Amino acid sequence: MSSEFNFKKITSSQKSIMGDLQRLLNQGEYALLASAPMFESRFVQINRRGELINLHNRPTWVTIGICAASSPMPSGMLLAHKVPVSPQEIMANLQKFSEHPSQVEQLALSRFLPLKFVELSVHSTDKKQLMLKLVNGRSYYLELCAPPDQQQQLFHHWLKLISLLKRPEDTSNTNANIICKDSGTSHEKAPSPNNPPDKVSLWQIDIKSSS
Repeated sequence: MSSEFNFKKITSSQKSIMGDLQRLLNQGEYALLASAPMFESRFVQINRRGELINLHNRPTWVTIGICAASSPMPSGMLLAHKVPVSPQEIMANLQKFSEHPSQVEQLALSRFLPLKFVELSVHSTDKKQLMLKLVNGRSYYLELCAPPDQQQQLFHHWLKLISLLKRPEDTSNTNANIICKDSGTSHEKAPSPNNPPDKVSLWQIDIKSSS
């Protein structure tokens, strides 16, 4: 059975219900990605010990989508997170937000990472946790967030997807800059024991290729 067929089979499991990320892409600003086959889930960022990472006294939630943007095979990872709706938009739609206060935050696409720059692996099967490792060696830990009756099946699809993404290509000669955005500033982060990722949220990461 081909890898292309396997990815189609994984993404078809979500065809009946459009995910939040797919709904965002269909709003018109991301035409190139709107029709791309995608598998997505919501995660919360944890540390290696499985403890929640809180930024600004709040858990760090991230929606991750694996998509086939330019070929039948998965080629990119999308990261999205909730951001506050602007005061102007709230005032323009006051009745809507009064009736649905949960919508005062909306999903925003923050990163598109080529899969050659990231590696997904299982951190804990029992706790349904994944590890995402960037090309610079920095690692992030994620715990699947889903209704209890869907968690097992959903995580099983992620296990199949991780197996599918393991490929023999050598990317050791790929040059990339890993940019960590923190408090409105950008700076390169070199892999170092003195530079732990625990207080850097996954959606603050950017990767730029260099020749």
